[in-house]
Amino acid sequence: MKRLEIISLRTSGSCEQEARKYMKKFCKLMKKHTSSSASFYVHASIPGDLAVVITSAAEQGKDPGIDLGVCMADVMKQFGLVDHTCWILADNQ
Repeated sequence: MKRLEIISLRTSGSCEQEARKYMKKFCKLMKKHTSSSASFYVHASIPGDLAVVITSAAEQGKDPGIDLGVCMADVMKQFGLVDHTCWILADNQ
């Protein structure tokens, strides 16, 4: 099974650049230290809306990737409103 985590952030104008640095660094660390892939996105039309998308293989039992996503979401709360969702691929067709 595949898992997709989306951590989206709506920043205030003064925090956006620092939030971008944190999110980009998080993506690099995820790629270096886990088997997951993490990518950084900016909203196409809303300045200050940022997101990290984490993709990985979902396995039974405890998954440290989710813990990292939760930690990332908690850290990003200092920069604005955060939404963290986790999705599992329902069908492989």
